[in-house]
Amino acid sequence: MEKRWFRNGFFVDREKEIKLFMDRFQTRPERILWIYGPKSAGKTTLIEYIIENELFEDFEHLKPKNGFWVKYVNLRGKLITNYNMFLDTFIKPQEELEDIVSARINIGILELKVQRLLKVKNKSLDLFDAMLEQINDIAKTKKPIIIIDEIQTLQDIYVNGEKELIKEFLNFCVRLTKELHLVHILILSSNTIFIDQIYNDAKLKVTSDFYKIDHLSYEDTYEWLKEEGFKDDEITLIWDYIGGCIPYLYEIISQKDKIENLKAYLDEKAFLAYTEIADFIIRQNTKEEDEIFRMIAKEILKNGYFALDPSLEKRKEIMDVIDKWAQKEILFYDPKSLKVNGNNRTYEKGMEILLSK
Repeated sequence: MEKRWFRNGFFVDREKEIKLFMDRFQTRPERILWIYGPKSAGKTTLIEYIIENELFEDFEHLKPKNGFWVKYVNLRGKLITNYNMFLDTFIKPQEELEDIVSARINIGILELKVQRLLKVKNKSLDLFDAMLEQINDIAKTKKPIIIIDEIQTLQDIYVNGEKELIKEFLNFCVRLTKELHLVHILILSSNTIFIDQIYNDAKLKVTSDFYKIDHLSYEDTYEWLKEEGFKDDEITLIWDYIGGCIPYLYEIISQKDKIENLKAYLDEKAFLAYTEIADFIIRQNTKEEDEIFRMIAKEILKNGYFALDPSLEKRKEIMDVIDKWAQKEILFYDPKSLKVNGNNRTYEKGMEILLSK
């Protein structure tokens, strides 16, 4: 396990992923790469580390390595309800970018020459035709990379009241990668229902690769906690309650000297997860949905996961419940393996409490 210092904290063990992405950037663009995984597994931190430390030799002054041209648009937490808001937020005249000092803001904005952008806004020019022209010019001398985080935010936004923005954008991505081989495109999402829709879309599935970024393994969690001075029995207890969930591990490490009773501290975490589960059952689930969730939880606790099977009785009802709990980010559904887990180990401990009552 290797630790790197990043933003006043340790960036833990992602050597395999860093190599995979950097090797990919050296090849001819062929397919969209979808990066998915449970909430708080470190997807965004990993990508931002790669951008700032692997793709740029001097990020603050926007000096990229090896001729890369990088745009990283993070839609997390953005309230974008229509096409014009999208344009105003993320697409600026190229000339204005020269006055933007912050590197983080600069790489988070797509750019068009001012005259082209005006034509896009008055709808005399298609946005994606204009962007393609711009990218064609860039690709003559540089290696373009576009990274979009939490793209599902663009769902339910329409272009000219007819076309769905996200579908138009994804068609554009297919054209840039599979057809024209101009740009490497990475798309991140922690919304497993959205990833499931993409994975089962025939056109996107054959033009995309899917890579899961998970919580830390037991081996890496053990090594990290051991380096921080935890004893073997403490590490075993921590793993049982929170697994390799990085934010929770950081929290325990940072409060190590303040936690008087580790078991009590972890029990409280588990009970909070239980109360969240119980509240959702009471407020949002029918009795039948509750029974299905308990069946899923029982299998997760027994086998480590719940496996979807086309032969299951009430398979549609089961999938509807999984969708509902995955939207709540209590369950995590992996469409590649057809397996369901708790979004992190603490939710599974909350399930234990639920089933014990």
